[in-house]
Amino acid sequence: MHGRILHIVSGIVLMLGGLLAFLLPQLASLTATLIVGWSFILAGVLHIVEAFRESEDRLWNGAFGVLGVLLGLSFLINPFGGMVSLTIVLGAAFFASGIMQLYLAGKRFRTYSIWMLAISGIVSVALAVMIAFNLFTAAVTVPGILLAIELMTTGIALIMLRPDARKQTDPATASV
Repeated sequence: MHGRILHIVSGIVLMLGGLLAFLLPQLASLTATLIVGWSFILAGVLHIVEAFRESEDRLWNGAFGVLGVLLGLSFLINPFGGMVSLTIVLGAAFFASGIMQLYLAGKRFRTYSIWMLAISGIVSVALAVMIAFNLFTAAVTVPGILLAIELMTTGIALIMLRPDARKQTDPATASV
């Protein structure tokens, strides 16, 4: 019972966070950028520590560590630049994903299921183009909106995950 309640409460908290991120996408984008900046710094420090602990790949670990710390500091010192960087990466990911989906839809041209894949690919490419032509406007909203979607869907998944946990049976023995 306590696990179920914890899942529901966690899901509600995540959904409220997602709603807040939808209402304040600029603040959510800034928050996401700062979290990414601190994550780069932490990862960089861990690489530097590993460079001193391990004789193999010392140079690579040290170089990646310094690069991570510098990248993280750049996100913290210039958050708007960090938001632009994140948005460029997101736009590139949308574009690559869309092209791949369109390619896969083209390979399966004669099957019924390609239409949703093709539509998804077109939407992904369109989002990438919209980001590219409105980069600075998109930079302050897109990361926050995507964070909001992630929080909302994760919250819903947590709420839906556990309600019937006690009622579930092993499928192999259910009909016995």
